[in-house]
Amino acid sequence: MRFKRPLLIIAAVIATLTFSNLASVSVTQSDFSENYPPVVCPATPAGESSAISVPSTQTGSRVLGKKTLIFKPTRTLRLMQGSSPTILDTKNMTSPVWQIKKGVWAGATICSAPSISQWFVGGAADITSKGKLILINSGLSEAIIDVEIWSESGIRPPQVVTLKANSSVVQSLDSLDPGAKRIALHIAPRSGRVNAFLVDERGRGLKTLGGDMVNASPDPSKEVVIPAIPHMKRSDKALGHTLRVIAPGDVDARISVELISTKGSFVPFGFDDRAVKAGIVTEIPLNPELVPSTFALKITSDRPIVASVYSSTYADGKSDFVWSTSTAEMKEYSLAVSGLAPTLVFAGEKISISLSILYTNKKEKKFTITGEGIVTFKVPDNARTINFIKVSDETVGGSLISTQSGFGYLPLIPGSELTRVLLPSANIRVLNP
Repeated sequence: MRFKRPLLIIAAVIATLTFSNLASVSVTQSDFSENYPPVVCPATPAGESSAISVPSTQTGSRVLGKKTLIFKPTRTLRLMQGSSPTILDTKNMTSPVWQIKKGVWAGATICSAPSISQWFVGGAADITSKGKLILINSGLSEAIIDVEIWSESGIRPPQVVTLKANSSVVQSLDSLDPGAKRIALHIAPRSGRVNAFLVDERGRGLKTLGGDMVNASPDPSKEVVIPAIPHMKRSDKALGHTLRVIAPGDVDARISVELISTKGSFVPFGFDDRAVKAGIVTEIPLNPELVPSTFALKITSDRPIVASVYSSTYADGKSDFVWSTSTAEMKEYSLAVSGLAPTLVFAGEKISISLSILYTNKKEKKFTITGEGIVTFKVPDNARTINFIKVSDETVGGSLISTQSGFGYLPLIPGSELTRVLLPSANIRVLNP
């Protein structure tokens, strides 16, 4: 009996330790929350007007800078944009912005979710520049933004912009690198929910030389495709184009450019194995012998690059210009088009697109678009939304919009993509942490 009590004590200690170890085992159950982040639409500068195509009259919207964060229904399919940015809860739909200076120029861009990296290849900061860089922080905390600038003179020291929560700022392009004739920008936020938009407007004295919205391009890549480049004539004279390219690294790039048209593909003279100096914004005139049409460029490089094409346009007795920017491969998504009637342009080796169009009378019709190289599709005037149901691999898309005020270009990419957030729902580790 004298040994029984110590044995019981030892057994009790072992049992306690065992239970404690078992109780300290962490059992975690997690759920995922999936949603489409709200998108941001740029404000309308003074003297201009903007309209946003939305998918439904029940699309939620709010104005940036207001105290309320509540989304209210737009109650219209064509939302007139004011002097402050608009935030839309469009779910899986993409809304474009059509901005005009009545009778002078027009441009288009998409309302997009905040981004950690945006590249812009377009615009000028010389004496003709009236362009603007719009920076928006839709978050509830301060944003710190690095604005990296390149020109024909090379890279400039980056500018750091601090932006209050739920606010925006507009910077004149001629303040970024005064005198620069060609610029490229990289917007890289350190914090905040940041969107950037670029407007390229030019004039000489009281004379307006045209304008356009420059859409953001993907990060630098060794293969770049620019779809939907309009080739026009005025008085039987072809209007020209300019390829603008930047190799933002420390090593020179060598590029080859393939032009893709409905008549086939070819490398224009002087565009094979062309040198591009590192850090220098380079422009190359492009004047292809083509009938009025739409073409695309495929650029291959031994170093990552970003590129776009400036095209002179002419309509209704007025001269204008448009920036066709590089874009990522297409995905299945939906696009609101009320009031726009764009011409869709697809580029790729083997193109196969299945889409459906919802009309303003709520009827729906399906289409199949196939081809090689480049194909176009004119969207009817009474279209409300386009649903890209199936898209072939390695296909990129852009759209051209023409009105009495001018031309605009729009990349065919979603403004907001489905995000997945881990949400811990249970974490049992309380008895012996």
